Amino acid sequence: MQEQIVTLIRLDLLFETIGGIIALMVAYYATKAFNLTGQKRLSDLSTGFLVLAAGLFSHVGGTWYFFVRLGVEGELTPDLTRLIVLITVVYHLLRMMAYILFVVSTRRSMPTKQHEMVVLLALPVLIDINLEILTIIILLVVVLQAFMNYAVIRSRYALYVLTGFSMFLLSHLFLILAGDNVGTYLLSQAFQLLGFIAFLVMLYKAGRE
Repeated sequence: MQEQIVTLIRLDLLFETIGGIIALMVAYYATKAFNLTGQKRLSDLSTGFLVLAAGLFSHVGGTWYFFVRLGVEGELTPDLTRLIVLITVVYHLLRMMAYILFVVSTRRSMPTKQHEMVVLLALPVLIDINLEILTIIILLVVVLQAFMNYAVIRSRYALYVLTGFSMFLLSHLFLILAGDNVGTYLLSQAFQLLGFIAFLVMLYKAGRE
């Protein structure tokens, strides 16, 4: 059982590290697009992914530090308990901040005569269940806005955006449903990774047009 937990932690941290790296890449491409178009919501999208990356990396670093100290001290001390609470709260707050920025970046606007790509880009181990539910509610707003944007624009880029945020939503839903089920938990991490990939592909293709 202990080996299974260690394996789960390693896979979890691997997924989140990869996700954090991809989030930084998405932020980079969104920033480049913002510099080219001047669209304020591209800046919001970039900032959102930077905050999301910070949350992922803080979770990875905090989890490693927690288990290193636990291994050294051999027991769950009051200091370690406070540490695990701090990691949990910071992790959830950063993710919620990122999703709020995504709400801003995917808000509807008056149609313009700009190129389709510019319009599109202007679119849209420590878990606390209550904070996770709040995160899902915020993310639902993001997905609904992305869906409305896709319904209007009907472009492959809008589809990438909708797919990416939908993968994030599925990730959080499976995370709540996981409980002690290792497979479901890893599936939630896989959905998160797919979401990052969808955004990365979208911004990469946008940069080549």
